[in-house]
Amino acid sequence: MILVSISLVSVSLFIYQVILNRIYSALFWYHYTFLITSFAIFGLGIGGIIAYNQRQKSEDFKTHSLYKAIFLLSISYIFSLGIIYILPFQNNVLIYLILATLPFIIGGYFFSTVFEQFGKISNKLYFADLIGSGFGSIIVLLSLNNLGIYRTVILICIISVIAWLLLNAQFKKKILLSIGVLAVFLLGLFIPNKYVYSIEQNFIGFITNKTKTLGSIAKSNQKAKIVYTKWNAFSRTDVIKVEGDNDEMIVTIDGTANAPMYRFDGKKSSLSKYKDDIEYLPFSFGNNHKTLIIGPGGGRDILYALAGNSKEITGVEINTSSIDAVRHFKEFNGDIYNRPEVKIYGEDGRNFVRKSKEKYDVILLSLVMTNASQNIGYALSENYLFTVEALQDYMNHLTDNGKLAFLAHDEEDMSKLIATILRQLNKKGIAIKDTPKYMAIFAKEVQLMHGKEHIHYPLIIVKNKPFSQLESKKLKETADKGKIIPLYIPYVNDKGPLYHIKQGHLTLVQFENGFSFSATPATDDKPYFYDFSKGVSPVLVFIFFFILLGSVILFTPIISQEKAFKPSLYFTSLGIGYMLIEIPLIQKFILYLGHPVLAFNYVLAGLLIGSGIGAYFSNAKVFNNLSNRIYLPAILVMAINIGLILSLNLIFKMTSDFSLVSKILIAAILVMIQGFFMGMPFPRGIKILSENKKKSKIIPVMWGLNGAMSVVGSVLSIMLSMEFGFTIAMLAGALLYGLISLQSKNLVIAK
Repeated sequence: MILVSISLVSVSLFIYQVILNRIYSALFWYHYTFLITSFAIFGLGIGGIIAYNQRQKSEDFKTHSLYKAIFLLSISYIFSLGIIYILPFQNNVLIYLILATLPFIIGGYFFSTVFEQFGKISNKLYFADLIGSGFGSIIVLLSLNNLGIYRTVILICIISVIAWLLLNAQFKKKILLSIGVLAVFLLGLFIPNKYVYSIEQNFIGFITNKTKTLGSIAKSNQKAKIVYTKWNAFSRTDVIKVEGDNDEMIVTIDGTANAPMYRFDGKKSSLSKYKDDIEYLPFSFGNNHKTLIIGPGGGRDILYALAGNSKEITGVEINTSSIDAVRHFKEFNGDIYNRPEVKIYGEDGRNFVRKSKEKYDVILLSLVMTNASQNIGYALSENYLFTVEALQDYMNHLTDNGKLAFLAHDEEDMSKLIATILRQLNKKGIAIKDTPKYMAIFAKEVQLMHGKEHIHYPLIIVKNKPFSQLESKKLKETADKGKIIPLYIPYVNDKGPLYHIKQGHLTLVQFENGFSFSATPATDDKPYFYDFSKGVSPVLVFIFFFILLGSVILFTPIISQEKAFKPSLYFTSLGIGYMLIEIPLIQKFILYLGHPVLAFNYVLAGLLIGSGIGAYFSNAKVFNNLSNRIYLPAILVMAINIGLILSLNLIFKMTSDFSLVSKILIAAILVMIQGFFMGMPFPRGIKILSENKKKSKIIPVMWGLNGAMSVVGSVLSIMLSMEFGFTIAMLAGALLYGLISLQSKNLVIAK
């Protein structure tokens, strides 16, 4: 029963972590979400310290401490998430951090206590723990997408109460009470849908947050209300209607990524008013028969394609809830997504292009990630839409004289996109000085602020062929008619940095380095397009050093008192090393599987389940008798990881045409092989400590230290990935496992 209970607690804690990230993504900007959740997970280490201190006060093992911890865990879920949900937005990160951390502290206490008391079967305990987390990563995807966020919260309470019930049954304690609590939570699943919808829509912190779209509208003395809400594993999607505006509604993702949805009567004669907008420019010349729109959002870009007489329009939207929202308001938008000319797919645009056999006259990406315009949105988030390799994929799917267009937010986006285009055209064999002939650049607005020009909503059009004089002239005429500002047009508006590149006055490197921000193009190995900082992100540096400092303050006194320096080095290395491999590995599979949620859930599930199986077999002699100085599984982790670094791109290329199910299976098998050996060192260390009476009491501390260092490792992996790429981050993890392999049995227990 104890193993089943551990698995269930692990399932619930993993799902809680994802729910927390989902709720805080709707409440905060991305980097604040990352900050809070990182510190919250650090609560696992605090739980380990509490367990150690309690053990020091009483040498008697009391089983009720375990089932009390599980009961408190289930209550803490509903308490923490409930308070976060009903609390008006507070401009105080500490409040949200404390609320988020509570379940992790309780979970850390439970697990560290279990590993101390049953350390001799640590392989089975770790197996149960990781298997639970692995299945939790799949369950949370299914639950959020099908049950919504309210019922998913109730679900984790039910799961943890079942764990409590099983433990009570084993020790014959308070069985009726646990059954009663379980019945209460089960009833919570059957609340009528209309009440559940009201609960999910009325997220008080979200509604009262003045930094998000709804709050910004209120600050401008306008009245607005949410008329549609849907939560899933990817986002919270809302439709906002502003009072007095009967022609437009706003589709938002996590309260900020705004996409307008226009009133449309379905008649093409009503589209002429859109021909003065900057987004229409790609359709103002040449052939527009087949159009691909990546990120159509509320359907606005479909209208521009229709206005340009496009006959076949394909829209690819990664957030399926946005598609549901547009279809929900079909009477308002003219049922734009169900027109005979239009086909809509709910998947990642880059992945769609890679597997497509079609060629398009126009490919348009318009404000695909709109919160980046705030300069604080997604700098820490990978984005494969705007890499050098992505440009190659798009241009390979253009017709002979096709057009690729990007609507950006500001000068930063524009400059980095131009650098990316220049590099890709150069890779095709076009001389740098000739690349400006393939581009035209416009701006919706240029404002003079503090003595400096600020470019708003620039549009970049790039072709496989140089612009003709006739095309340039046509673009200039359309821009003038719509009061759009030309920044660069070959032949007719030949000026600015591109002019100097054309004249040979400016090299590509000089162009990239000529800005106060980083304009170096993103690549598939380092796909952080919205990271404009020169050097390591200050946010990541802050998180890294504060968690490291917190770990030193929390763990050093006990480590020093117990003279446990060698064990602490071992478990620190494991915590950091595991995450240095796990996070880049998941990120590498995003493009292959076509969606970040799929990669996170299925790849992580494979890795954790593989690690759990490896943990179960970690006591086998074949993995432990090679040498007293070299630990075989850690060496194998290093070797397999280097093998994956060298072979993954080839595997992805060879299986690119496989079905999604086949790709998921391939991904799962690859990471399970890696995970199998990654799961062995931790239970081995716990078992060694449990066999030494003097050292067994520090097991909760080592468990907590390992958890805290996994947070440090996750931050470090992102820092390395952003600065040097995924390959270097994974290589760092491989090298760390190589060092772990040298930490023999004597080193683990030595003073």
